Amino acid sequence: MQKMLKYFFSIGALLLFSGILFAQSERVKGLRLGVDISRFALPYIQAEHEGYEVSADFEIKRDIYLAGEYGVESINLEKETHNYISDGYYFRAGFDKNFMKSEDPSEYEMVFGGLRYGFASQTHSGNTIIIYDPYWVSESSANLSDAACQTHWIEIVGGIKVELFRNFFMGWSVRGRIRLAHSGYSIMEPYNVPGYGNGAKKSNLGLNFSLYYRIPLYKQTVDYKQTED
Repeated sequence: MQKMLKYFFSIGALLLFSGILFAQSERVKGLRLGVDISRFALPYIQAEHEGYEVSADFEIKRDIYLAGEYGVESINLEKETHNYISDGYYFRAGFDKNFMKSEDPSEYEMVFGGLRYGFASQTHSGNTIIIYDPYWVSESSANLSDAACQTHWIEIVGGIKVELFRNFFMGWSVRGRIRLAHSGYSIMEPYNVPGYGNGAKKSNLGLNFSLYYRIPLYKQTVDYKQTED
């Protein structure tokens, strides 16, 4: 009996020292949908721009998420020397890794980094483009019909997502974009590539500020460590 008491006392002391208990709980898996609310402010900052962007992610492992975005952009730019019109769409697809460590399975907040492949397709045109000839000291105008072009790029992402209340999130991300390939630029270089930025640059920076709602799909039982105070 004395040996048995010593055995149970040793086990209890070990758990008390470590402060760690193993438990089971359920983790909710679902599709998190988002909308970039910064796009709604864009027409007030750059009146010639309009567009929207939606996003989605899904947890495939505790710290790995499949992620994607889709959006459309249009530009109607009026200058003294020319008018420029562009319409197009884009998508990005890739993954995010959550670097925020938490043993609590009910925690869904993220400090993440990720990688995307981006593609954009657009048509654009220029009207009443004034061409100045310094030799003859004269001006002439020209029209460029609708031209189609496509752009491919890779994107490095970093940001946060915070759960405001159950299933509702807010977050922002910073994006570095590097152009990989393009077509149709020989006709007319795009003033702006949807989802990418300045068409004349080989790299661009971007910023997103989004609100999200996670659609709960199912629950998964997980083992976790719970640390006592």
